[in-house]
Order: sequence, then structure tokens, then C-alpha cells
Amino acid sequence: MGPLGLQAHGSSPPPVWCVTRLAVVAIVLLSHQLFAQARVVSAPSEPSLLNLTTGWARASTLGDLRDLRVSGDYVELRVWHGYGPAETQATVLRRTQGHWSASFARVIRCELQVPRSAADTASSATMGRFVADARRNCGVSVVDVAPGARLIAADTLVVQPLEIPEADIEAVWKETQAAGVEALPARVQHRPASTDGSTYVIELRRGNEYRASEIEDVERPEVKADSQVKQIYDALKRLRP
Repeated sequence: MGPLGLQAHGSSPPPVWCVTRLAVVAIVLLSHQLFAQARVVSAPSEPSLLNLTTGWARASTLGDLRDLRVSGDYVELRVWHGYGPAETQATVLRRTQGHWSASFARVIRCELQVPRSAADTASSATMGRFVADARRNCGVSVVDVAPGARLIAADTLVVQPLEIPEADIEAVWKETQAAGVEALPARVQHRPASTDGSTYVIELRRGNEYRASEIEDVERPEVKADSQVKQIYDALKRLRP
């Protein structure tokens, strides 16, 4: 038997089990290449809103974009905006197996009022049940917290598929490419007090590569990336309900 299991001249053919094992190894290696976790090309340094963002996504149908096992031609763009007084929302473009789809996501505040004595002595399991109960009351804020009570708050990401022609989604994707979505810096340094409290978080996955940017929403652009991120956001916003 020669290298890589090749039959030498005059020798008997390899046993079936050997050929089968080589085939299995080849399939496993190929599957790892085709469906791989992401390599982080760029991402904002800590502390970052990306941790909060991926926490919401991981607990929803979206999943953590870095951890998805996808094929080499996979594309997904998530454009988040908020993190301040306004509601945090995201528009998502996805291309898988050659087909485009889009969805709209909203972070909904969920609150529950419980006795302080119960909250202060709650085990992790009990606190988990409090959070689950809070998530059954999403969108209704507790206006007045009673004396001796504690507010349990949790955020839930609600994801809504958008019924949009694939051609329209692809056109928006090309618009974001023209605006420079694949070349955004991980972070931009702005002058103090130049924002309204809102921030953009842009996540992009292309095959095995992942990029993320965190850029404050400034009233007047200070650098090129400020204008780029507004163009990208406005393009995706047209797809939303």
C-alpha cells in the first residue's frame, strides 16, 4: 500500500473498512471547510455594546452571528440602532443557498414586580422563573413600583420575517456595499457630547469571516464612517414595515 492508501503494483486491493474510513475522514474535513464558525476580522474593543447585542440575538431565532455554522457563500448583514432612549431595532439581510430574505427585530422591555424579600433571597433558579414571568408581560411597563417591591426587568428580541421580493433585498445589499459596509472601522472616536445617545452596531458575516462596528449616531458627521453608516441604515430602513 502506497501513500494515501494508493495500491502498489502487484499488491492486493485495500480492505473495504480502510476505504470506508478514508471516505468518512474526507467527508468530515470537507464539511468543516464548508460549514465553519466565523473568524473575527474586526470588532470593537471592550467595553462594547456588541456583548449586549449578541446576548439578545443568542436568545432569539437569529442566534449569535459569529457562532452560526454556514457555507462559504453565506451572507448576513445586521444593522442595529438604538441603545439609548429610543427602542433598539435591527434590520437583517440574509443570503443562504443563493436566496435572499430579510427580517425586522425589536428589543422589547419586559418587567415584573415582586416582593423585595423574595427577590433578595431568590436562588438562581427562582430568579430565572422571575425573568421568564417578566417576559410574559413584555411591552407593559410597571409605572409605580410599590414600597417593599423590586422590579425584575428583562429584554426580549422579537424577530419578524419581512415579505419582500428577493430582487429588492439584493438591491439594498448592493447599496450597502457601495456605501462601504465591508470597510467600516470597528469604532470611531468622536468629540464629547456629540451624540444623542443612540448608536449603530453593524454586524456582517460573509462565509467564514465576521466583522462588527460600533459607531455613535452623531448629528453632524465628523469622519467618513459617520456618513457611511447613515447611508447603510437608511438603505435598510426602506425595507422595514
